[in-house]
Amino acid sequence: MPDDSAVMMTKLRCGIGALSQHLHDLFVAHGGEIRYRSRVEKILVESGRVTGVRLRDGSQISAPLVVSNLAPDLTLIDLVGAEHLPANLVARVGGRDHRASFVQIHFALDGLPQFAPPYEFLNEPGMQASIGIFGSPEEQQRQWEDCRRGIVPDNPSMGMQIPSVHDPGMAPPGKHAASAFAYAFPVETSRELRGKLKKVMAERVIDKITRYAPNFRDILIRHITFAPYHMQTMFAAPSGDFCHGLLHPDLMGPNRPGPKGFTDLPVPIEGLYLGGAGCHGGPGITFTPGYNAAYQALDDISR
Repeated sequence: MPDDSAVMMTKLRCGIGALSQHLHDLFVAHGGEIRYRSRVEKILVESGRVTGVRLRDGSQISAPLVVSNLAPDLTLIDLVGAEHLPANLVARVGGRDHRASFVQIHFALDGLPQFAPPYEFLNEPGMQASIGIFGSPEEQQRQWEDCRRGIVPDNPSMGMQIPSVHDPGMAPPGKHAASAFAYAFPVETSRELRGKLKKVMAERVIDKITRYAPNFRDILIRHITFAPYHMQTMFAAPSGDFCHGLLHPDLMGPNRPGPKGFTDLPVPIEGLYLGGAGCHGGPGITFTPGYNAAYQALDDISR
């Protein structure tokens, strides 16, 4: 069972967007410029050094340093180009598995779910910051294999949180906000089936929560579901993979690059830094990849 000092996640008041806004304000206050809807089409490289970026509208921005928080394969292969990289580095980052099978569901609730025995301990506020309801390893393997065949799991593994318990400003008075990540959504089906499968997945998640908290469906005001293809559109996550490389053993620890690539296979381009979730320290909101990239760049500038 989780406790307040060891396992529980730290939550930010007003949500993670409040931190993004704070960083935005700091950056602008120090003279930074943020360009919205300005998609980078190419990272420009000359003689083994970055010189800037070209935007989709054709305009160019000159810069001696470029920091990318996109997935390493998008940054290096799509934006830099394989012609600037050794073949073994292209092969290493190009073979990443991006078949993300998670959906995210946000719920507006007319009260709190009441978990029934033997799970009544989940009604304690300290337990509602993060709730995990997972099947056995064998069941999760079966769900993975089923989703490859376009089958929505009948008992999806999931994590759930109710941030408004500790941050009442997240919902109107008397109401609550909750969200869930659920696994495993069929990501290799045709575009025509996506909407239908997304609705089926959401209903099965709601059914599962209701089995543990019988009042859940009654207090559910509305919900919205984001499938992997939404993550791709909104965040440029390849195939919706917000981890920028699924969490398999061969993509953990030193198998994720640092700011300048892998220890045994660095990126041979001066001025380019990797700082996204696909790097060492990610994924999740650890801040480690971005921190490492920023300090590596500052280190290099000071030399």
